[in-house]
Amino acid sequence: MIDFNRRNIRTWSMLGMRRLFGIVLEELAEKDDKFVFVTADVGRYYAINRFIEKYPDRIINVGIAEQNMIGVAAGLAKEGYHPMVATYSTFATARVLDQVRVNMGLMQLGIVVVGVSSGLAEGDMSATHMGLEDIANISAIPNITVLSPADATETISALLAAMESGKPTYVRLTGTQNCPIVYSEKMDYEIGKINKLENGEDGAILATGTIVSAALEARKAIAQKGGKELAVYDMHTLKPIGKEFIEELLKYKSVITIEEHQKYGGLGSVIATELASYAVRPKQLVLAIDDYYPKAGTYENLLQVTGLTVEGITESIEKFL
Repeated sequence: MIDFNRRNIRTWSMLGMRRLFGIVLEELAEKDDKFVFVTADVGRYYAINRFIEKYPDRIINVGIAEQNMIGVAAGLAKEGYHPMVATYSTFATARVLDQVRVNMGLMQLGIVVVGVSSGLAEGDMSATHMGLEDIANISAIPNITVLSPADATETISALLAAMESGKPTYVRLTGTQNCPIVYSEKMDYEIGKINKLENGEDGAILATGTIVSAALEARKAIAQKGGKELAVYDMHTLKPIGKEFIEELLKYKSVITIEEHQKYGGLGSVIATELASYAVRPKQLVLAIDDYYPKAGTYENLLQVTGLTVEGITESIEKFL
């Protein structure tokens, strides 16, 4: 049983989202003798050595063959196993899109695909490894749940919930090591139930992934400087988004969406589409990557270049308001 104590949460934060796999895989294997982990030759980056030693027959490494990875997982699912697959998000959602579409969208096989290092996290390896279109790619396919946890603590809850659901699911992991802590204790995690982190009447910030932490800091800075009180929501579920939550947004005059993703097809597009059917709706600001591929750089540098630092977000929201 995973212990959500303060010491562990600090350790998970230092490790970052992708290095929690060993912990989660062991938990899943202990609970479910049908659980299998499939990877495309990158499992060694996920701190899973103990899992491999303990459950050597529960891991399949297909090599650098991501399309085959989904095919193998589909075969396992058809035979009654419960597969989770993982690789870099851009390969997990672009290179394998046809296999995901057919096996998960059309056939609705209960495969959990984990896109590691989404957004700008692998930016030092250039745009080939930036996961900036994954929400758009996967969200367009029917029948697939899309999750995007805010920190390491929520990552564990999201991965466990995804496997427990038995539904085709994509889990988007962002950030690097020293992932900011949003949840300092075990949270009440429920797929589709959006978490409101801060109250406010002057507008709402909707953020997803590790950018949630920056959104909270920007909200604080805006309140201190100008007195504007903005609500902040952790959009850990990007699909499905319930009608009840969308109608909750109608009470705000302004909605700001923030994400490490292209502005087309991401969280901003999802919210705009859902709000479009209402005659009276809030005005919206979409903070995202503005339809281009940034040049290679460190994670911190790329956040700066794309305006997704606390300072950049604060300035953009202040201008908008």
